[in-house]
Amino acid sequence: MRMGSMEWGLVAVMMAAVPSIGAVQDHDRPTPVQGREVVVEAERLPPTNAPPPPGITIQPDRLTNRILDEKAQMFVRCARFFPVKLLHRVIDGKPNSPAPLFAMDGFIRANMACWPDLPHSPIPAPPDLASCWPATTSMGLPVCRSVYDRGAVLEEAIARFAPDAELTTRQVDDPAVQARLEAMEANRLSLAYPDERLRARALQCLVRSEPENTTRMVRAHGHPALQTQYVYRILDQGRHCLGRQGAIEVEPLYFRYALTDAFYRWVVAARGVDTLLPVG
Repeated sequence: MRMGSMEWGLVAVMMAAVPSIGAVQDHDRPTPVQGREVVVEAERLPPTNAPPPPGITIQPDRLTNRILDEKAQMFVRCARFFPVKLLHRVIDGKPNSPAPLFAMDGFIRANMACWPDLPHSPIPAPPDLASCWPATTSMGLPVCRSVYDRGAVLEEAIARFAPDAELTTRQVDDPAVQARLEAMEANRLSLAYPDERLRARALQCLVRSEPENTTRMVRAHGHPALQTQYVYRILDQGRHCLGRQGAIEVEPLYFRYALTDAFYRWVVAARGVDTLLPVG
C-alpha cells in the first residue's frame, strides 16, 4: 500500500516551486557574493515544551502516530542484531525496488522477538513484515507503520555506525558536493514516483537551508522532545523550501525521520562515499 501525500506529514505536497539543490540560499539574511557568511555562535538549546513557531501547526490527531513510533523505538532498543548487509539495502537501496523491502523484512525477522504485535502463526511470508501495515487515526487518516519502523532503524544505524556525521554550511554550499548529491539521488530515486521526488527535493532544500540545526537534531537521538524543537526550527527557517507562504501543518515524528534521511544523503555526498555504514 502506497500512502502518497499522507507520508509527507500532512503538509500539502503540491508545492509551487521547490528550488534545485544548487539554487537554495539563505532567504532571511543578505548573502555575500562569495557565498553565505558563516557565523559561529554558542548553541542555545530550545525549551523542549515550547509550541511551534507562528504559522506552523501540529497535526491534531497524533495518537496513532505516537503509538506507531513508540513501537518502532521499542523495536530498535530491543534489537540485538544489526546485520550490515541488510541495512545497506534498507538505507542505501532504491525506493520502490524489491531489495529494500525484502531487506527490511529480513531485519525484522532477525529481531522478530523484539517486533511488537508480531502476527500469530502462520507468520506472513516475506516481505509482508516490512509492508505498510496501515493504521487509521480517529479522524480517518491512514498512516503507514513501516515509515516509523524504517525511520527508527535509520536513526539507530547512524548513531551506531556514523555518530560523527555532521553537515556545515560550507559543505552544503560546495558545488562539488551539490553535484554529487544530484547524481546520487538521480540514480537512487530512479524508480520513485513524481511526488516522492518532489518531497525528496524539498527535504534536501530544508537540510541545505539548516545544516547545523539538522545535525543537532540527528545528534539529539534519544531525546525526541528536543528533536521536535529542532524540526520546528528547520521548518521555520526553511519555509521557502516548501514553496508556500501560508500555514504549515505537520506531524513532527514523520518530519524528523524524513529530515534524517535527507541528512544522511547530504553527508554521504559531502564525504564523497557511497554509504555511512561499514563496508565489507
